[in-house]
Amino acid sequence: MTTSQTNQATEWSCYVPMWDDANDEFHNGWLSYRTDDPYFVHLEIEDWHAPVVAPRDVLLDGLNERAECLSKPDRTALRIEPASDGRHVLLGITQGDLLLGVFRAPADILTRHALGFYKLVPTREARIDWDAVIANLMRT
Repeated sequence: MTTSQTNQATEWSCYVPMWDDANDEFHNGWLSYRTDDPYFVHLEIEDWHAPVVAPRDVLLDGLNERAECLSKPDRTALRIEPASDGRHVLLGITQGDLLLGVFRAPADILTRHALGFYKLVPTREARIDWDAVIANLMRT
């Protein structure tokens, strides 16, 4: 886990070991969370073409029951559910109705990281600093 601060935002990045559920191939995974984007987590998987962005509530809910975020047909989304062994969580990457891949990750590691995101920005305190967003847009 690494934490970095830039300007007024804090980014928390966490390592997550993952296995492809189809062939048991190991992949390094990283979860990233930024306080200036408090509603979403970013999942990057080694050898995967693009990060997957999902609501942080989907990550937490998926530790106990199936949860997913829906996306536009041309965008990836995340489906999360507990594995039958009780020790892992299944992370399904979807695009529209198409399931692109399923990865297993240790439930205890994902739980620890998800709870850390909520400690960093508690549920009722999640907000976007729109003044900073507008100022940033005006600079570009």
